[in-house]
Amino acid sequence: MATRFFPLLLFSVNLATGTDFSCPTNPILRESGTFPSDEKTLVTFPNNYNCEIKFQIEDGFIYRLTIVANVTVGSGDSLTVTDALGKQTKYTDGVSLFVAAAKTASLKISTTSGNSQFWFRYTSEYVALNEQTKYPTGSRMDLRILPLNKIYTFISPYNDQVVLNTATIDNINLVDVSLRYIYVYDGPDVKSPFVGNLYDYVTSTKLSRSSGNATTLINFYGQHTFSYALANDYKSITPYDTYTFVVYTTYVTIPKNFMDGISNAYTFYCIRSDTSFLTDLNFGSNSFKADVRPMTPSDTNNVLLSYLSTDPVNLCMPQIIPGRVFTMVTLGPELSFSLSATADNWLTAYNGRLGYIFSASLWSPGALPAYNYTFQSTQLMTFTFNFPSVIIHQAGEVINVKVGAPGSQPASVTFTHTVTNPGARVANGTYLTASYVGNEPSSSSIISFQMKNADGTGPTNAPMTTTTHIETTTEICNSYSLIAVFILLVLNLL
Repeated sequence: MATRFFPLLLFSVNLATGTDFSCPTNPILRESGTFPSDEKTLVTFPNNYNCEIKFQIEDGFIYRLTIVANVTVGSGDSLTVTDALGKQTKYTDGVSLFVAAAKTASLKISTTSGNSQFWFRYTSEYVALNEQTKYPTGSRMDLRILPLNKIYTFISPYNDQVVLNTATIDNINLVDVSLRYIYVYDGPDVKSPFVGNLYDYVTSTKLSRSSGNATTLINFYGQHTFSYALANDYKSITPYDTYTFVVYTTYVTIPKNFMDGISNAYTFYCIRSDTSFLTDLNFGSNSFKADVRPMTPSDTNNVLLSYLSTDPVNLCMPQIIPGRVFTMVTLGPELSFSLSATADNWLTAYNGRLGYIFSASLWSPGALPAYNYTFQSTQLMTFTFNFPSVIIHQAGEVINVKVGAPGSQPASVTFTHTVTNPGARVANGTYLTASYVGNEPSSSSIISFQMKNADGTGPTNAPMTTTTHIETTTEICNSYSLIAVFILLVLNLL
């Protein structure tokens, strides 16, 4: 892989006839030098010259080749570097750097004109003892500014093969060509077999994966990229026809037929917010289901949100996802959806609305369970809510839901202990406030809710659930009726 530098580095041209153009007969091993060996600058090569210089590179070593070329246009003269995998790169002008990985490389100079100039320096470097950082699968890595020569290794804790995916920030249709500056080794360190640069690795028509349980990356060039990488266990993504890693700052839309598989998985990473919102979800005629899970496929297969094509999904938007990293699995290609780091209408109570409130601790390890949301309407609403899961691990933690109206005493439900589906509650008011007070990451809660106009006018789609009213308490305050109805019917998650 080569990178080119132009303007400020100037070379004089040596036209002397005493230059030693002798071609080395043996591979170069652990030596550093220049070619021609007696020159320190650009040299005019004679016509009809052919020389292939070979490098033998031991595991853990690299060769840095600083190449200067000035080829006469149309001459047919060339300088070509071939790497350990047989990939060739030609150089015609300017100053370039090529890093050759183990085990072999060659540089061939061919001329016919006698007018072209070449020169290069080769430096042997041992890199196996460089600083190394290891990550488990499920980890993501910022590739934008990788320190020069630092080693990064992804290891599967389950002794599975490792699959790397990359994502260009805010561009789902582009693979970052700068990934060519990052080299990939099939194993736990840079003594492992070199398998190419990261761009070629992730764009291969055949899925690239490690032969063992580790894959190693290193940036020998120090060049910046515009991407992130994500490592997964091979077995965690094999159930899907396609798998895509997406990184966005504030907003992203996945269009219909973006992936053509029946089962398509996407892992999303929002780099600017700990919270995202599903703002739009559209099923086509050939799409059936969408599930949303925390983190990556390597972390969990626990589904926290699920939508069917027969559901009134338009009444479920926007839906909060309190995590930076999450995975969506779609069944059928004709499905589009949008995600945003903000949603101005998240706290708007509208007729027919359905949804869930989650603790962030369910979506991100180490996150806190606390939240405080107030949904408001300008007209009287009927709020139905339940607690599919409340897990309290620390004394003093409290979950509370209040429904009320200005100037009235709100109806309130509070739990200080673990509960599961204790029964739906129904109350009328203009606002619903849901809060969790606590700071123990192992605690968590889920609240389901449904909102309808209190006058009985229904939404255009069927409601998410039906309830049976068996107990009612009514209080009249300031012309608003507050109704607390405790229902024994257990509400199930979507």
